[in-house]
Formats: sequence, structure tokens, C-alpha cells
Amino acid sequence: MQCIYLRADGTVSATSETLEQCTGYVLVPAADAQALTASYQITSLGITEAFTWGFGVVVMLGFLSYKVRAARAVIKMI
Repeated sequence: MQCIYLRADGTVSATSETLEQCTGYVLVPAADAQALTASYQITSLGITEAFTWGFGVVVMLGFLSYKVRAARAVIKMI
């Protein structure tokens, strides 16, 4: 990986700074970039999983609110 800076005139300047010292841009090898983007790809399985969890949470909270409402009604009757 290499640290680079963009100059005001539009040219690129490469430096030998470490990643910790770099305040500009970092060039990464193609294999590293492909590995990073592959880990962030959205798949149909991921969409299905997210929808299932979201729908399940909504149904569970609705059921929980129903139980709380029923318990309050029973307590008022006592």
C-alpha cells in the first residue's frame, strides 16, 4: 500500500509515509480491493434474512403489546 497526495495542479505525488502517518489517499492492490468489495456485496439471501428478522421483530412486538394489554385488563378486573 502506498500513500499519495493530490496536488493543487491535479498531479499525484507518491510518498514513503506509513499508513499511520498518511493524511492523503492510500493506493491498495487490486486483490485487496476485490476482497473488500466482495465482502460488502448484497445478496438475495442477505435481503431475505434481513426481511425475515425485521418481520419477526414486528410480529413479536405486536404479540407482546397484546399480552401486556390483556394483562392490564385482567388486573383492572381484579
